Amino acid sequence: MPDLPDLAELSLTNIEPNTLCELLKTFESKASCDLEGISIKLLKHIIFAISIPLAHIFNLSINFGTFPSKLKTSRTVPIFKAGSPLLCDNYRPISLLSTLSKLLEKIVCKQLVSHLDSNNLLYAHQYGFQHGKSTEQNLLQLTNYLNNALNDKKYAIGIFLDLKKAFDVCSHSILLRKLKKLGITGLALQWFSSYLKDRLQKVDINGNLSSAQSLDISVLQGSILGPILFLCYINDLYLCTSLFTTMFADDTACADSDLCLNTLITRANTELKKIATWFRSNKMMVNISKTKYIIFHNKGKEIDMTELQIIFDDNEPNMSDPALMTSLERYHDNHASPECRAYKLLGIHLDEHLNFNFHTNFLSNKLTRSLFCMRRAKHILSLAALRSLYFAFIHSHLNYCAIILSSSSQQNFNRIKLIQKKAIRVVTNSDYTAHTAPLFAQLQILPYEHIISQAKLLFMHSIEFNYAPLSFNNMWIKNSVNQRDRPLRNADDFMLPHPRTELFRKSPLYSLPLEWNKMDENKFNSNRTTFKTAVKYKLLNEILDGIAAGGNGELPLI
Repeated sequence: MPDLPDLAELSLTNIEPNTLCELLKTFESKASCDLEGISIKLLKHIIFAISIPLAHIFNLSINFGTFPSKLKTSRTVPIFKAGSPLLCDNYRPISLLSTLSKLLEKIVCKQLVSHLDSNNLLYAHQYGFQHGKSTEQNLLQLTNYLNNALNDKKYAIGIFLDLKKAFDVCSHSILLRKLKKLGITGLALQWFSSYLKDRLQKVDINGNLSSAQSLDISVLQGSILGPILFLCYINDLYLCTSLFTTMFADDTACADSDLCLNTLITRANTELKKIATWFRSNKMMVNISKTKYIIFHNKGKEIDMTELQIIFDDNEPNMSDPALMTSLERYHDNHASPECRAYKLLGIHLDEHLNFNFHTNFLSNKLTRSLFCMRRAKHILSLAALRSLYFAFIHSHLNYCAIILSSSSQQNFNRIKLIQKKAIRVVTNSDYTAHTAPLFAQLQILPYEHIISQAKLLFMHSIEFNYAPLSFNNMWIKNSVNQRDRPLRNADDFMLPHPRTELFRKSPLYSLPLEWNKMDENKFNSNRTTFKTAVKYKLLNEILDGIAAGGNGELPLI
């Protein structure tokens, strides 16, 4: 990580007893106890009685740069992920820390995050564990890059890195050096060193505790500081490569594009060697068997995969020997059909043509299973209960990354719309031939096409009023900025990029500003809450207008 000149240093400040009480209110009232038998629920009941001495203890810790040793022992519960339950690698260790430790960590974490944010120290395309950032924004940046490449008739490659035990192998010495370069020095650095040092854990399996074992590496999963410390640890990964890199914590996707496929593959192999060197230098390892790549391309462009080979260094000794270098597999999810090749990134399946056909199949199957459960329950549950089931089983999936899926084909739209209509008929116990527009209006629920429109408008509101992440700055510019020398009637509209393909016309890069430009005067409302209400009210009114206009009561497709 390069040195950052004139960087403000982090100075941990004391906390007042009343601030401590307010901070505790932000914790969920859990009854689960730590090793000392203290729960958050209990602490909330007694905090006013102990806030003064507790604040004094915490301030001593901050002022002397020492984390209390009594708070360093955690109860670790292994959570099964997937695969064989007999293999330890298939479990995720979740640490249940001392309740008082969580409160002290929260105090320091708020100050650390404030320092990182005010100095813009975290990588712009890191979207994990940060307020105001999400998986959708991560996927939006990646798909925008890929759609741009395909619109320029280029080939694009996406390489999806899977890390082995990313949190559990972080070196304390390396982490402290990186914190120092981020402006955490003096007493603050001493405090973090004390926090990491001499930690103990007791493994809990079915209520049986092991003896205490020391932890020489790792940032604890389940702690307050663990996630943000991990972001600091992996923060400089993007500097080792020229590949476009997006990250959500340890989920890392790299992308590149070129008109010549062979040139693209050669450059990708060169960059992967650099990435492998970074991981080896930082004592981390990539899981080669789960690291995949996809060649994204427009339909009609044939690819001879027999001549392509993507190589990744194993992070093992003697990697100068070519026989020890591992070739990555092109992701195909064990499907014979080339059209089914897709990689699941943050819950969304990306396929080689970015048409989301595979994800539509996956989503429709999941929604159909949920619909079966709702049908079984419709005769015994009330309308309110069925509506709640709809939001839990159907609507939540329709809402997730709706912007990303907006570039899917009309045929895919219709498949999802049909399932949503069936669900609405189940909720209202209507006939299977009933028109759904009045039912949507009755339940105050938006149809799928309006869910997508709402998601687009809400995101563009964050662009218009500058509360989107900095990584989206200048992604779309106004006509007034592009044409400064002359007045324009549509000066306040966003400029639309030139679409060379139908796929790009449906992509977020084109469709998001188009949706915003068509918005009525409500788009000048700067308040996020009232704007969201106004958008839903407008879209629901469109349903009512469609019903009043007569016809079959169905809504026009977008």
